[in-house]
Amino acid sequence: MPETVNTPSIATALIHSNHRFRKELMLITVASIMECTKHMRVINGLKGKETEATIVPQAHFRPYKSEKVVGNTASLTARTLETFPLEILEEFDPENLYTTVFGVPFDAEKVDLEIVRKLLQEEMKNASRGLCDVLCRGVRNATGTGRLDGFNGLDTIIANEITAGNIAFANGNFANIGELTEYNIVDSWYNMFTMIDEALLGDSSKKLKLICSIKDYQVYKKGYAIKYGTGIFAGMPEQKYLDGTNDKVEIVPLPGMEGSAHVFITTQENMKVGFDVLSRHTVFEVRKPDNPNVVQMHAKIYMGVDFANVDKEFLFVGARTIKSSTVFMTSDTAKVTFADTASNATKTATVKFFGFNLTEATSLTLEGTNAAKFSLSANSISADDANAAAGKEITITFTPGATGSFTAALRVTNSTDNVSMVIPLAGKGVSA
Repeated sequence: MPETVNTPSIATALIHSNHRFRKELMLITVASIMECTKHMRVINGLKGKETEATIVPQAHFRPYKSEKVVGNTASLTARTLETFPLEILEEFDPENLYTTVFGVPFDAEKVDLEIVRKLLQEEMKNASRGLCDVLCRGVRNATGTGRLDGFNGLDTIIANEITAGNIAFANGNFANIGELTEYNIVDSWYNMFTMIDEALLGDSSKKLKLICSIKDYQVYKKGYAIKYGTGIFAGMPEQKYLDGTNDKVEIVPLPGMEGSAHVFITTQENMKVGFDVLSRHTVFEVRKPDNPNVVQMHAKIYMGVDFANVDKEFLFVGARTIKSSTVFMTSDTAKVTFADTASNATKTATVKFFGFNLTEATSLTLEGTNAAKFSLSANSISADDANAAAGKEITITFTPGATGSFTAALRVTNSTDNVSMVIPLAGKGVSA
């Protein structure tokens, strides 16, 4: 009689996965901040504090004198980057998570390493979302439990240095650039560039970064389109560099800067981010809590961010308020034409819509004698989806059902925000 083998439960498989997947899962936290950290100087394996001194040399040639004349040749500024412990402590029902990820009821026979890895990946990805927000806007609160409580982000550090008087107009590293709209932002940001110190400007080889939010960048793109008459901003090439700087200043919209009070110009070397995710000081484990129906994930890493120096030779800050004076919607295409489609088949195309300051949902309707030959993935777009930096993509499906040429129109309307546009649709059904 063959021996009976009990298939392990998914909870047991998860608990036994701690060491097998530790490195892979902990590195997900690093991947989640890559959009920010690729523009910064990264210090790996930092637990605790690291102090760095920056030197501003002052030596210069002067007329020869027989007597001894000694100048003050350098200034030294030290700043300390500190990483703080961040942790995840979450309980979840493995079978519910399995159903959420795979869309089918849990079957004990399906427990294997790949499924366990996928479930843990989804948990770690979800937990790591928003780390860019902490890097940019975090406010250290050791007793807090919110995701922004871990450590001070760049915008908070700037605000604290302004309060302390270290970043100020008199110091040559600050300007209040005021309220910006798409009609003045291009010139205002360039004027900010003209105010930076020669030492920060450097020679022609020195590359600077203008750090802003994604929404700031949307306003800048619209402003560039208005200034140079290039049409709707959604279809124009990305403006990667600040206009008028000969590609010296890269515009860097960071996902975590949304809602920040400042934009700033600095170098990649001057923005330091430290973290420790793989040393003996970090933790990753899945364990059984007191509830037998769930498992508990516990992870601990260290992370922190700072500027190496906030003096005018290293950083220039602009305090701003972004306000757009227009409300509109645009799309990435003016017409959709489907390739010849077999009469018994379907083909799809996508249109991406971009909103700007919309306040209400926008409706999508199909019109025309042959409107039934076309269908939409959604009949409306919320204001939040439309206003998002990535816009909102709608899929259009063409089902000819017969041979011949067919046309219709996609009407986009929002009476509250005065949006009205029509996108012609065309397709041809051919013999199967």
